[in-house]
Amino acid sequence: MTLGVAIPAYQDSARLRRCLNSIEEHASDLISNTVIVDDSGDGKVWKDLKHHYPHVKWIVHEENKGFGVSATESVLACEQDIVMLLNDDVQLLDDPRTLLLSCFEDETLFAVTFRSEDSAGRFREGAKRLVWRLGFPKVLHNPGDQQKRKDVEQESSYAVGGHCAFRRIRFAELGGFDRLFDPFYWEDVDLSSRARASGWRILYQPGCRVRHAETGAIKSAHKSEEISKLTMRNRILFARRHCPRSLRAQLDFSIALRRSMAFLRGNRILLAAFREADNRWEEYKAAGNLK
Repeated sequence: MTLGVAIPAYQDSARLRRCLNSIEEHASDLISNTVIVDDSGDGKVWKDLKHHYPHVKWIVHEENKGFGVSATESVLACEQDIVMLLNDDVQLLDDPRTLLLSCFEDETLFAVTFRSEDSAGRFREGAKRLVWRLGFPKVLHNPGDQQKRKDVEQESSYAVGGHCAFRRIRFAELGGFDRLFDPFYWEDVDLSSRARASGWRILYQPGCRVRHAETGAIKSAHKSEEISKLTMRNRILFARRHCPRSLRAQLDFSIALRRSMAFLRGNRILLAAFREADNRWEEYKAAGNLK
């Protein structure tokens, strides 16, 4: 098996340089197997760094297309069997090659998600948990809410899009990240859920460690209100696609209740999220785009 690296980048050359330097430090051979999609819209990152990293394959977008599109394009542009997908604000802390390739000897494995730490070396993300509460999905992000045994290889509900590895052929079979969730958030949960529905596994490997910055491309480029709206919109879309049949009535109740509460409280952001989710779902279904 061969291993490649896919990185969607946006605007910040220094951030991407730190990511690439960490690859050179811990797994230098992977630089020549690295694909970067510069999604800045003006080729800024590519112009700044192309001469410093001549062995990297660059793809430059003439307009910003968002994380999902850029991540999918970068993974599919890799020629290797296994592809690590890294945010440009992520840095490797170890050489992951031996562990990753060992994990993927299991033919049922779709993806491996990594252990992430903050800048002080504290645990940040590990094996992820997705739960359904009154038919509504909730990802448990806080360290205390995740799987308790942080240092043990175990199943994960999904592979975190910012620091994980995919079996490329199966990533391609599923069509990568669904554009239903453009420009960002919940696309990795959706892809992983589709993979699990196909009978494939997702594993958390704590020996594959990365440092993940507190703020990255999304938070630096979008206002908090826009992020909140899109997060809820995509959460609703995920619920409509993946809610178990036994919880459908609860989901309808939850949506009606949340919409009513948003109206009574004058929560414009939440109301806009519900409205956009309704419109996007119907448009996507009508176009036959649901994967």
